[in-house]
Amino acid sequence: MAQSAEIPEQTVAKSDCGEDPAEPTSHWAVLKQMAHRSILWTYERGSWQYDAMCAIILAFIFLTPPSWFHDKPTLGLTNLRYAHGVIQLGRSRDGWHFLVDSRLVAAMAPLKPDDAIRQILQERFHRPVQLKSVVILFDKRNVILGYTVVFSALQH
Repeated sequence: MAQSAEIPEQTVAKSDCGEDPAEPTSHWAVLKQMAHRSILWTYERGSWQYDAMCAIILAFIFLTPPSWFHDKPTLGLTNLRYAHGVIQLGRSRDGWHFLVDSRLVAAMAPLKPDDAIRQILQERFHRPVQLKSVVILFDKRNVILGYTVVFSALQH
């Protein structure tokens, strides 16, 4: 029969113990690890940390005031050059609604704006038009951007 030998208990000093590098020991290390994992997005999907980061991102998107970014779109008629400065907005009972670029009207400087708009529309439709209303569109600096025009086309 084999003799059993007793193994004396060995104590390992704390300094010799290999600590798990994934387990931070100080508050600063915890914060540093959280920042590192958040920036590199290493939390597993479905964990509470992942869900919290998604909630923070959504809160930022929906709760941030637009004034913080100063990128409000301004009313501009720059794309009108591709439509020759006249855009059809629609038709109603009172007539056709068009948007006329102020640069076209300004190019016909000796004429009054109403007369210039009438001439622009007559050239476009190849028939006389009767203006019913002309509304000037201004930007926030009181610069004329264009005119909203309601008119009816007359028969030859």
